[in-house]
Amino acid sequence: MADLTPEDEQFWDVVDNVIDVSNNAMETSEPGLVNSAMLYAAARYTTFVLASHSETRKDFIADTPEAIRQFSEEFQRLLEENMEDYAENYKVYMRDEEDSGANKDAAEDE
Repeated sequence: MADLTPEDEQFWDVVDNVIDVSNNAMETSEPGLVNSAMLYAAARYTTFVLASHSETRKDFIADTPEAIRQFSEEFQRLLEENMEDYAENYKVYMRDEEDSGANKDAAEDE
């Protein structure tokens, strides 16, 4: 990443820290459980952010539907962006089973 602002650097440091916590959790937990925990934590923290910016409970309740819409759209955009990135860089990020010898042998048996 070239020429990041201090805010951008801070953002990516936080992202890396959250991913590190999740990767460490996978030492004792299944990836699906870690993913579910991350989603729950993100939902819980997002709710806290909205509540902390609301002056009253009434404001929080009134703002909730629009906040859910906005956060859902943002999550979908980020998920699509990351899925596309993984599709384009699969061999770099993951072991590409399409190119593994075991998979090649199985394909030849078909």
